[in-house]
Amino acid sequence: MTQEPDIHLLRPENQLEFDLLQTPEFREGMQWGKPRPGHPEGRVLLHVREVLDNIESLPLADADRVDLRLVAFAHDTFKYREDQLSHQGNPVHHGHLAARYLKQWNVPKRVQELVHWHDEAYYSWRMYQLGMEEDSLTRLSHLIQQLSPWWSLFEAFFRADTLTGDKDPAPLTWLKKWQPKVQMYHRLNSPQGTASRL
Repeated sequence: MTQEPDIHLLRPENQLEFDLLQTPEFREGMQWGKPRPGHPEGRVLLHVREVLDNIESLPLADADRVDLRLVAFAHDTFKYREDQLSHQGNPVHHGHLAARYLKQWNVPKRVQELVHWHDEAYYSWRMYQLGMEEDSLTRLSHLIQQLSPWWSLFEAFFRADTLTGDKDPAPLTWLKKWQPKVQMYHRLNSPQGTASRL
């Protein structure tokens, strides 16, 4: 199977990355997208290239770098399918679709989870901006609990993903402010702690 003409821009480094880029799902997904707010580059492929470049600037252990590259490859690749399903009246978030697809490839659980939830901190921030502070922090709380074994990796990927295109970096500042407060809230409300408000 031949690659799309510019798929080489992603420069796969291992067999799994190469094999995924050969699949019809990834080939179609990487070509999806037109320039839009947050993504002036348009196609998913060009956004993934930016995310990969940002990952290179992070101080990561080798195994973490390998896994975050895989998250980058997959995280937005099923937007084309989300778009199709939305037009059919059956919207499903692209992160969920991508994580479900990766499960067939026996990728590490943490990769599946990071792909699945990669937009959740952004959605929490958006709710906060819209005045839904309590719901926003509850959503962030659930995210932290869901990803607690891999939270530092999530933060690294969220940074690499946010600092692309013309995205607003404000969600990074917001997360840095509220994440420790939400974690403290959990500790205070554990069986060993006492109740407290955020």
